[in-house]
Amino acid sequence: MELILDSRRIDVIETSDTPLRKVIERVSDILKDQNRVISEILVDGVMIGGWDDPSIASRNVGECISLRLSSDEPRRIAHRVLYDIADYLPKIQKALVETSVLLQSRKETEGLELLEKVTATWAELYHGLQSAVTVTGLDLNMVSVKGQTFLQLNHTVHDYLEEVTGLIQDQQFLELSDILEYEIAPRMPDIQEGIYLFIKELEKKTH
Repeated sequence: MELILDSRRIDVIETSDTPLRKVIERVSDILKDQNRVISEILVDGVMIGGWDDPSIASRNVGECISLRLSSDEPRRIAHRVLYDIADYLPKIQKALVETSVLLQSRKETEGLELLEKVTATWAELYHGLQSAVTVTGLDLNMVSVKGQTFLQLNHTVHDYLEEVTGLIQDQQFLELSDILEYEIAPRMPDIQEGIYLFIKELEKKTH
């Protein structure tokens, strides 16, 4: 197997029956000493989502032709993640409104299916945001939008999401549609603005 890191060929010391993930872990350990992390994984020319991607979970060194890895500084990756999250929030807002419309139209099954996708995506975005904040050392209280700190804004959204769970269990779909459309969806632009403010703070630190 050919092993490439940042356009440089490096030796493969693992045997052919070694899990591919072990090779990635070894390279990751090397990068830690350089304060870098793996930012991109390509196996046989195919982009892989991450170490836990099921497409590589069972693959061994002997089953692959090439493994190409790219690395970057954690802060630079966090910077890109923040931009990606901010850019995606309008889609979340739109999907929340679409879910509300479905519920108001008595299309509960379709509405709940869409809501499940939206909340799963939100959870991924929030996890990415927390990781970016941890890496950069930013404080969630350091920026404010419309009189609320970013931390307070996030707590508000999560409080509403907890209320959403209860309404789903009680099958109160009209009340659910109201919260999605009039309470949660309108806060997506505020969260987006807050993230852009974080990006500005991060850029101040790096210049």
